[in-house]
Amino acid sequence: MYLTTNMTKNNVYSILIEDWDEEITGVFVAEGKLWILLLDNQNDFVVDGLRFIQKSKIDEVLHEESEAFKEKIFALKYPKFTFQLNYDLDDTQKLLRNIVSTRVLIHFDTDDEEEIIVGKIEKVFDDSFQIKTMNSTGEWAENFNCEFSEVTSIALDNDYLKSLTLLLN
Repeated sequence: MYLTTNMTKNNVYSILIEDWDEEITGVFVAEGKLWILLLDNQNDFVVDGLRFIQKSKIDEVLHEESEAFKEKIFALKYPKFTFQLNYDLDDTQKLLRNIVSTRVLIHFDTDDEEEIIVGKIEKVFDDSFQIKTMNSTGEWAENFNCEFSEVTSIALDNDYLKSLTLLLN
């Protein structure tokens, strides 16, 4: 289980999640008591959206040759990473309320890395939240309740979610 590491702002890290085969890679933005925030790097040399990772689900944080190489590319491609942190990384309930206030689509992962749930958070409770789900063709589906402890990561503002949002307007 992840305890802490000295991550440096704007450096690239790969985060291994307990019981997942794939890692989450991104540019480090900030760390709180419960969550780490990355600018998401899902493939190659593209930064695409935000990724919040629940620290209790982290197995290991890597900063090796491949991450250092991406840092060189990103320094040339995105010379000034600036980010205004408007999210509470110390409190899950507050974090989710911050996300609700933006009224954006999110996707989140659970312990099953193969399953992502897309939708819009409708209500936040003490230890859980309700999300109106959206299927892969952009149609609204059922409401789903999820315990905070089940969430591994939350993504927002990426191209996939922005594309689905176009169907809502």
